[in-house]
Amino acid sequence: MGETLNTKKTGKFIDWWAHVAFGAFILSFLTLIASPFFQRTLLYKTVTATDDEIVKLEPVQVSANSLGAMSVDAEAQIGANEWVTFEIQLLDQSGKIIAAGIKEGWRETGSWYEDGESGTYDEADTLGGMDVKAKKDEKLTVAIALLEYGTVQGTELDKPVPFQVTVKSGVMDAGYFWFGTIGSFFLWLMTMVAAKKSGKKVINEKINDSDPTGRATIGGENKLVRVKVEIEADETTPNQLEVCLFVNDAYGEQIFAESVPVNVSIQKENGRFQKATASLNKYFIFPQAASYGFHVEVHPDQPIDRTKLIVQEGVKTLFPVEVVEIGATT
Repeated sequence: MGETLNTKKTGKFIDWWAHVAFGAFILSFLTLIASPFFQRTLLYKTVTATDDEIVKLEPVQVSANSLGAMSVDAEAQIGANEWVTFEIQLLDQSGKIIAAGIKEGWRETGSWYEDGESGTYDEADTLGGMDVKAKKDEKLTVAIALLEYGTVQGTELDKPVPFQVTVKSGVMDAGYFWFGTIGSFFLWLMTMVAAKKSGKKVINEKINDSDPTGRATIGGENKLVRVKVEIEADETTPNQLEVCLFVNDAYGEQIFAESVPVNVSIQKENGRFQKATASLNKYFIFPQAASYGFHVEVHPDQPIDRTKLIVQEGVKTLFPVEVVEIGATT
């Protein structure tokens, strides 16, 4: 009985979920970066309000089909150690209030002393606002109403307050994009790790030498088999090792043999040798399930401390890989 060998590169066993997760991460990240470019300033103006009138600004045109929401921000410009209560209103074309919000703003300044050190502080919270998503194309008017104004000492003030009003369209909540970007990033990492660790381990032989051997019943038309050789060597190892991999059938006859040069990675710490490692991954398809034996020889064998032979069945890959298909013929 003879065997045919067919070597080809295939993406049939790619774990596409890892690529879907990566695409979701890239999409979320690009949306996060691009979201500020969708914003457009519709109004930027300073108005002065008193407690006996409602100040209306010029109407702005909003569209129901635009990305994001319309953002209305109003910042009270008050003096040190003062507080203010004001209302932001949004009016439709008939003058009806369709949205409103009240803000209690304050500003405090002073000095501090602690453990022989001193300094000054100036803290404030004077910015109020709202986000609105238009249901139809229309013109909306922003109005500011000054409700109360005074000092932290309890004195009421009867004077106008300037407000810096900003209206923008296409405003998006970056918090959701950050959540989506971080979540999809960890999902991508998890799917990558799952793809690399996929498959059932059928052979796991480790010896303190250079020639491990193992046998297992494996195979099937849609089962990818990965043979992995992990090598540890001492400081006398050359920069490249020769790994010879042999596969035998159920009768002990050799059906595959290959010699592959692998590069050695040397790890040092503070200039001192720690360890030398090398590895080889080889992929196979055995269309017919049967008992197969695997044997590894590493040359030169003198510097080899340990060699591990791992065979996994039903593995997934992240990219197309070169596969050796071994099929029985008469």
